[in-house]
Amino acid sequence: MLSVSFASIALLSAAVVLAEDLSTITASPATPTLNRRQSNTAVTTYETTSPLPLTDYFYPYTDLPSKVNPYPVGRGPQSGYNQCNSTTQGPDSQCQTLEMNSLFDFCLWGAPGLYPNQSVGDVEAATVAYCSIDGHGGRIFPPGTFTAIQFMRTPAYIQIVGLFNQTSVGLTNTDPGGELDPHGADGLGNPLGGLVYSTGFSSGDNHTYIQTESWNMFLDTNKFCLKLCDPNYQTESNYCQNIFDLIGCDYNAPAAYEEGVFLSCDGDIQSEVGTYTNSNGQTLTWSQPPSLSPGYTLPYTPSIPASSNCVTYQSTDLFPIASLGYQSTNNVFGALGPTTAATASGSSATAGSTGTSEKSKGASGSSKTGSAASSASASSTKTGAAARLVPGSLAFVTLGGVLVALL
Repeated sequence: MLSVSFASIALLSAAVVLAEDLSTITASPATPTLNRRQSNTAVTTYETTSPLPLTDYFYPYTDLPSKVNPYPVGRGPQSGYNQCNSTTQGPDSQCQTLEMNSLFDFCLWGAPGLYPNQSVGDVEAATVAYCSIDGHGGRIFPPGTFTAIQFMRTPAYIQIVGLFNQTSVGLTNTDPGGELDPHGADGLGNPLGGLVYSTGFSSGDNHTYIQTESWNMFLDTNKFCLKLCDPNYQTESNYCQNIFDLIGCDYNAPAAYEEGVFLSCDGDIQSEVGTYTNSNGQTLTWSQPPSLSPGYTLPYTPSIPASSNCVTYQSTDLFPIASLGYQSTNNVFGALGPTTAATASGSSATAGSTGTSEKSKGASGSSKTGSAASSASASSTKTGAAARLVPGSLAFVTLGGVLVALL
């Protein structure tokens, strides 16, 4: 996967549109051509001697194979495993089953090594799950990982985005990042054999794990975004495309990405990536070229979808101060954050900037607005932007038996 500096591209996106490569701009088709998503039918037996495309594999969460891809074919076999539990949990876990359920309970893909010296492009096939809580069988995020997190639930997908110390998931602090998805050039996925589940889809019941074959994740120079599309949402639009690996989180998962913000919201559905309306009111699509030259200017700036029913948290609200089930004896990232006790100061929250988006289909009847609204910590808000915690307040949580500061 090609690695570029997404931040520099985003800063240039509002520049003169005339400088764009017009050969990549086409009018949007009147009728979407994407097929409807495959239903979430679980299949547990695959009689093959070579791997199928990763998106062809469906398993109940309670009946996972040891490895989805045990085949020594192409890039295989997969380096990790899919049966993850308390026996696999720890700082050297190679779990390749990922869960993303809520602001409190989520995992991200990260490097499989024991030291923060790897890059996404080098280890994408072998990435493993790092999680916010125990119980998923992966690694636990180490001290000092997050400075902002926002969880968004829409009728079509759920996503979690934020700002973090990317060395916490084994990457060098200079790695510009890249995309992880269930395809890859050979269709076998990155990571190989990586399965993704959630209890948080709008179509679910909040406790049954649903597998999705449509997702993407970007690691973007200390910024992250993970989006899971609901397999039960019927649409011909594709909100989890895997063809925009050069333009990062700002385009694939537009959000405020504000320091110090810990927020959970319902949201409107974003426009499909690459689809935009120009100053003449014409709807166009931008196709990503094979590479982006230095100074390349995208023809549009993405809009942040409007949100509603937002609840703002202090970081201590997110991860209860309790043991996570194991004490790391090989905490290779332990120097990243403080390990001494302190009391989190109280803070208030206010809402700021606005956001707009395509209206969500089948959304709840709650009112939505892109205007500012005020909020107190852990209180309901309705706003098109993230709420802010008071700068300078420290919040501490316990991760892996170690007290963690989320600054």
